[in-house]
Amino acid sequence: MERSVSNYNEILVPKAPLQFCDVTLREGEQTAGVAFTPEERIELVKRLDAAGFQQVQLYNTWHGDGADKTAMELNAQICALPGRRIMTEVLNFNTSDFGKLKTMIDAQAAYAPDIIHASYSLSAGSEAELNKREDQIRATAEYVNEKGLKCNISLLDSTRSDPAILSRMTAAAAHGGAWRVRLADTAGVASPGGIENMCRIACEAIGDRPTVLGIHAHDDFGMGTACTLAGIRGGATHIDASVNGLGERAGNASLIEVVLALEGLYGVETGISLSQMTELSRFVERISGVRVPDNSPFVGRYVFSDSLAAHILASARNPFAAQGILPEAIGGHRLAFFGKNMNDAVIEMVAARALRTVDPKLYGEIYAEVCARTTGKKGVVMLEPDFWHVVEEVQSRYA
Repeated sequence: MERSVSNYNEILVPKAPLQFCDVTLREGEQTAGVAFTPEERIELVKRLDAAGFQQVQLYNTWHGDGADKTAMELNAQICALPGRRIMTEVLNFNTSDFGKLKTMIDAQAAYAPDIIHASYSLSAGSEAELNKREDQIRATAEYVNEKGLKCNISLLDSTRSDPAILSRMTAAAAHGGAWRVRLADTAGVASPGGIENMCRIACEAIGDRPTVLGIHAHDDFGMGTACTLAGIRGGATHIDASVNGLGERAGNASLIEVVLALEGLYGVETGISLSQMTELSRFVERISGVRVPDNSPFVGRYVFSDSLAAHILASARNPFAAQGILPEAIGGHRLAFFGKNMNDAVIEMVAARALRTVDPKLYGEIYAEVCARTTGKKGVVMLEPDFWHVVEEVQSRYA
C-alpha cells in the first residue's frame, strides 16, 4: 500500500502471519436494532471471502436448552457454500455441564464447520472448581479434535482475570490440543498496555505448543483498534473484529480500521483486498441499518475531504498533504466541499481541473453565494456539483 505516515512510528512485526475472524454476524446482531436476513448473512460471508478474510464467526445456534433449527439450517447452508475458502466458526455457550457441551458440539459438527468454539469463565473459584475447569477445557479441545475439527477455546472476561488463572486455563487448552485460545476483553476495560501484558502471559503459557493466540477487543473506552494492535504486539496472531465496529454496547474493534492501521501505519501486509473495504462498509451499513458516521476513519463519507483552502490547494499538489493513504486504494475517492473557508485560488483550481472557464470578476459573487447557502446551515454540505450550480446561476445573471 502506498502511504505517507509518521517517521516516528514504532515497528510492529507480528509473531506469525495474521488471520482475521469477522464477528459481524454474531456481535453485529447484538447491536441495538440490528437483525440480518438469511440472504444478507450469506451475502456478507461471500463478500468477506472475496476480500480475503480468513474466518467468519457464524450466528449462535443454541438458545436456552435447545438448538435453533432455523439458525442451524442457515449455518449448514453457509458451511456448504460452493468454492468457500473462508473458515467458518460456530459457537457454544459457556456451560459447566460437559455432557450438554458435547451435545452442542455433536449437533453443530454435523454440518461440517471448520472451527468449534467453546467459552469458559475465568472467574475465581475454589481450587477444586479450578481443577475441574482445567480438566474440562482440556477435554473439550480433545473432543473437538476427535471430530476432525479445529477447537477454539475462548476465555471470557480475560482482562479482569487473575493472571495465574489465565495462565493455567490457557495452558490447559494448549495441552488439550486447542487450535486457538481467544482472550476476550468482554467489557472493553483494558488499556493497550494491559492487553499486551496479558497476551505475553498467555504466550508464555502456550510455550512451544502449536496453539495460536487470538484477541477479541471491545470499544467501550474507544480503544478497540489500539487494543487489538497491542494484542498483536503481545503475540496474538488471530484477530476478532467486526465491520464498522458493530457489536454490543460501544461495539467491537473495527475490522477495517485494524486492517488499514496494520497496512498503513506499520506496513504489515495482511493479504486482504483493500480495494473492497469501502464497499464492504457500505454493504454492512445497508443491511444493519446503522449509519456510518460521516467522519468515521477510512469509510466515512467525508473523511477524505477538506474545506480549508490551504488543505484543498495543498492536496491538489500533493495527494498525501492531508492524508496518510489514498482513498482510491480502499475503493473510495477524495472530495472537496465548499463554504466560508474557500478562496479565489480554490475557485481557480477547481475550474482548471474541470476544464471550465470562470470569469475572475465573478469570484467574489460566487464566494458570497456559496457562503449564503452554507454558513450557519447545520447539516448542509456543498460538494462540487452543487458548487457548479452556484457558478451557473451567478453567470446567468450576466448572460
